[in-house]
Amino acid sequence: MNKPYLSALPSDSQVSSQLNNAYFHDSWSIVLGQPDLNVFGQLIKLFNHTPQWIEWSMNLRNQITSKIGLKDLGSFKQIDPHKLESEYVAGDRIGIFTLLQRTENELVVGDDDKHLNVTLSIYKNETTQVFTVTTIVHIKNLLGRLYLLPVIPAHRKIVPATLQILG
Repeated sequence: MNKPYLSALPSDSQVSSQLNNAYFHDSWSIVLGQPDLNVFGQLIKLFNHTPQWIEWSMNLRNQITSKIGLKDLGSFKQIDPHKLESEYVAGDRIGIFTLLQRTENELVVGDDDKHLNVTLSIYKNETTQVFTVTTIVHIKNLLGRLYLLPVIPAHRKIVPATLQILG
């Protein structure tokens, strides 16, 4: 089984310009174990097989943050099983994120709240069969900075643990 590794944002990613002034960003990659799925299929597989401890963590996050006025993001697994890939357009929810942009080899998803803006590039290199998730965070205020104190260390565990599913 392939292991996730820290990497760089793919050079032709749609989100390259968003790295400027980002409070936090990282990229994690994995060589795909099932490369026949396109980038959308890989994302759905990733979200549908998110480890249970991550789902519990999201549930706890939602309970805590809703008390301070932040939105409940729901669950990674909140995906309409009857909706076809071709029916997804910008603005649709996929798990905890909103679809922002879509190309053949990249999905850009994100979430914007009063404390921070999160953008993810979900990228599949068809030549090398490497799948890369890049996370970019821009904070808006002190609450965003405080929110990220526990989130960044958790993120560094969550992304590789989730990507392991695709290896």
